[in-house]
Amino acid sequence: MITGKLTAKDCYNGLKKVLKRRFLGTPFFINLEVTKQCNARCSFCDYWKTGKEERLDDYLPLVKKLSPLHVSITGGEPLMRKDIASVIRRLREGDFVYLSLITNGRLLDEAKAREIWDAGLHQLGISLDFLDERHDEYRGIKGLFKHLSDLIPRLPGNGIDNLSLQTIIMEENLDQIVPIAEKAAEWGVKVSFSTYCSQKNLNESGKISGERIERLRRVIEELLQAKQRLGNILSSDFYLGKIPEFFEKGGVEGCLAGRKWIQITPDGGMKQCSEFPVAGKWTDYRSGFFKPTACAACWYSCRGEAQNPLTIKRILELNRTK
Repeated sequence: MITGKLTAKDCYNGLKKVLKRRFLGTPFFINLEVTKQCNARCSFCDYWKTGKEERLDDYLPLVKKLSPLHVSITGGEPLMRKDIASVIRRLREGDFVYLSLITNGRLLDEAKAREIWDAGLHQLGISLDFLDERHDEYRGIKGLFKHLSDLIPRLPGNGIDNLSLQTIIMEENLDQIVPIAEKAAEWGVKVSFSTYCSQKNLNESGKISGERIERLRRVIEELLQAKQRLGNILSSDFYLGKIPEFFEKGGVEGCLAGRKWIQITPDGGMKQCSEFPVAGKWTDYRSGFFKPTACAACWYSCRGEAQNPLTIKRILELNRTK
């Protein structure tokens, strides 16, 4: 049976990659956009306006060259690619790399979930920001919450043993954060959190400010307690603990974009991060290609978790099942 739980061999190969990355300076994490096309209409993103685009058919050569430990397959909406299972399967033909995929879930059913899981995913993530029809409004897809609330509880029983909700923390859903973690536990799945950022289209409606910062601090404290109680929250204490600071100060200093992680566009372009312009093709990459940046404008989980010290405790935490 295909499983998302890492074997002893996977952990050994992953450790070798960590050491190699430190020696050669290659990225720890790659955010791999396989398409910018999207069937959602999220208020914070304009990717849905993407028309015809150039895409690579085979991303394995670039993954071999960059040698990351973790590749997150994203979009746009990755399930807009009819060949997505082939893309995943091909990536598993190289050296060990942890493969995750994040989807809004509208195009997902049990058969599709099983197809992409059997292709070789280690983790499947589904976006969920509200536990009611507000999720439909926020993502611009009518009936999405009902579809997900019917589908998600059935997936663990279908052999998908590493499924996680992906939730954005923002002004509008502070009352939903702990309940989402509890609902995830009820469904038998995990949950990971990220912060609302406005860089994609400058929509600042989701930013938390003023007196709401104190409410956010209390929510994060409750979330850290829930993490111990529920055992299904993947976000690190390090990452969660800095979320109030990000909203209060408008940023977190010390970004390592381009060194610990990079963004790859559908056609193989390289970006220092998702909000930076394309700096070259993947074939141009070499150690030191990206220079340090003073940008502090986001606290996306791809940034924050990549900066989190990778301790043995953290590795075990990510690999546990409950």
